[in-house]
Amino acid sequence: MKNLAILIDQLPSPDFPAYFSDEDQRKVLLALASAKNLCRPYDGNFQAPWLLNSFDAPSWDTTNGGREELVDGIWQNCICIDWRIQLPDKTLLTDAQNEKLLTLAKKISFLVRSDLISGTSAPGGWKTNITILISLIRWVVLHKQRFQPDKFGLRLFDQPAIDWLFSSIAQGGWSHTLQIPERILGALYIAANGVPCPQHLLDNPYSLSASEIGGLVSWLESQNAYQTIDRGPHFGKRHLRREFLSQMIGEDHSAVTGSNILRFARQFEIDFSNETLLVSIQQTTEFPSQKIRSRDNVDGAAADGTIKKAADVMSTILDAYRHLPDLLPDPSNISIRSALNLAQRIAKPSGHTQFMPINIGLTYLNVAMRFVHLYGEAIVDFYLDILNEYGNRDPANANALLNRALKRRKDKWRIASGEPIAAVLKITKFRSTKSNPNFDQLRTNPTLDEALKILVGACIVCIAILKPSREYELTHLKRDCLREDNGGYWINFKVGKSNAKGAEAWQETDRPVPVITAKAIHLLQRLGEGLSTIFAENRKIGSNLFYLPKSNGFGALNANPGLLGRHLDIFCDFVGLPPDLQGRRWYVRIHEMRKWFLLLLFWSGRFDVLDAARWIAGHTDAEHIYAYIEREFPGEELPQIEADYSIDRVYQYEQERKRRPTERADEHGIDCLYEKVLNHFNVEYLTMVPESEWTDYIRTLRKDEQFHLEPHSIYADNGHDVIGINVSFVMREGT
Repeated sequence: MKNLAILIDQLPSPDFPAYFSDEDQRKVLLALASAKNLCRPYDGNFQAPWLLNSFDAPSWDTTNGGREELVDGIWQNCICIDWRIQLPDKTLLTDAQNEKLLTLAKKISFLVRSDLISGTSAPGGWKTNITILISLIRWVVLHKQRFQPDKFGLRLFDQPAIDWLFSSIAQGGWSHTLQIPERILGALYIAANGVPCPQHLLDNPYSLSASEIGGLVSWLESQNAYQTIDRGPHFGKRHLRREFLSQMIGEDHSAVTGSNILRFARQFEIDFSNETLLVSIQQTTEFPSQKIRSRDNVDGAAADGTIKKAADVMSTILDAYRHLPDLLPDPSNISIRSALNLAQRIAKPSGHTQFMPINIGLTYLNVAMRFVHLYGEAIVDFYLDILNEYGNRDPANANALLNRALKRRKDKWRIASGEPIAAVLKITKFRSTKSNPNFDQLRTNPTLDEALKILVGACIVCIAILKPSREYELTHLKRDCLREDNGGYWINFKVGKSNAKGAEAWQETDRPVPVITAKAIHLLQRLGEGLSTIFAENRKIGSNLFYLPKSNGFGALNANPGLLGRHLDIFCDFVGLPPDLQGRRWYVRIHEMRKWFLLLLFWSGRFDVLDAARWIAGHTDAEHIYAYIEREFPGEELPQIEADYSIDRVYQYEQERKRRPTERADEHGIDCLYEKVLNHFNVEYLTMVPESEWTDYIRTLRKDEQFHLEPHSIYADNGHDVIGINVSFVMREGT
């Protein structure tokens, strides 16, 4: 391909008609110059404010929305990309023979983050998409005889290749695409038996016979391939070391994760043979969570959302063609849509966040409010008092010193009734030293450290259920996020998904919260202020609302969704709801509580509260919140709700028509629905038809999808402030 920059520079200037003024010509030339710059290949240096070290470094440190900081010469809390990734041919991506692939991956990643090509540039989403890009590179290396990446990068990637890739992902996700179970089985079999694995076993690696498994298990034991779990409910059980499996096939450790790998490995993990669920070897909760599937209910097929994400990354790659024409295929010869449509025939529909049963949500909220209100202040002050006395003296004997301090102060900190908090909760130790958890003891005789974790989990529930928040919004709250105004409380937060493209700055806004939520925040503020003083904190994390102590040792942890999730798990195990018939307990998460609040609000108030739901959830338009409700609403109730709303609107429209018969303005499509009902019954007014008949007819129309509703916000003259909503009735074409 001829140099694109030269071609752009050779474009002739336009010939302007005589009636174009000098100002008009100037505007056109400015627009053309801007368009040329947008199309021009990037020829600058690969440096950017978001890249904290060298482009050529084997591992990138990048900014993280202002939370990154340099501590003792090392970047902390940043978004890190380690390019030293193991590939299927047992080389590293940073090895000399993979120079073209490494250059390609780095430059595409740089161009995306710098908003020079399409793709997600927000730090978290950007890193997620890089993992998909790396998976694509691993797939190309797996089939390097076909693609010759050492010579051509991805230039030999064509339509048959993308059809093959997407269809393979649809059949079983990236583990199937990269043939991880098949490659592990092949390596195991030849190592154990000295001959290649028979094809019929490779064709179905998830259903090996007992005789085949026995021989392979014996060989695995001889190679020290098993590891004993040293903590959690599966304490003492043996599992296959995933590092051992990844090393056998020359893959990165991340390649041997996921449900398909778990299903395959579980055949060799005899200690888990009685488990009907695909439980995680890293489980720390008393029971598996509600998300864990049974071993018989995993078909391996990927959800169409997985393919769509791969398609988005592929679009980004092809968009970089003008910048990297020597390493990428010509996008004019590739149809991503065609490959996507082909793959979606195989994939299963994407699931959605499960709706937490109302009784479970209410139970968790009730216990959380009680714990926060009755015990919160006493637990926080008790904990800070003991930690302050200890002061990190003699770390080798920390537990003994902390326990002695607890005994001396156990009667000092009391709840409102006057009872010592240690007596109320039966706290006798500061922290447990056992790896094998005792969940009955957690509920009846917790340590002070466990009581604090339960309290933090309760605070999260009181915030997340009563102020629906995205995970990002809640996790990164600042300690000064709460303000009191005229007897009420408001929380300040950064709105998720509000950052402009390429910017690491999110819009801030305030929303009202109830008193119990404010009290939960006050407790976290009190805890954080005390801990940051005790730890002499001088890092950025010292201003976080969720500034939480380490379980062992002296210091604080960095706030992240996983940290909050672990505290929610402890809270749920403390509440101790009975498991379901499959032995699973509902371990609540922030996004589930957001969904629970919003759907219950809409269910109770219908379209009258839609704008309130939009506002409290931080959506900019009613269309967005309704799309969320449509996607997440459980069961088949939403069409019925829409039908009931439509009946009310049709009735109101007729009453208004009778009062003002000469005005027949289009009321956002309600007139079309009204006329359709009249024409169906061949009447002039609905009062001429039994009400049960015309209302049943509208319900039938909605059930048959003859019309649907499209809510949208009404904006003030400034184009920003929302002053109300309209709900449009959209009739299906031909009806």
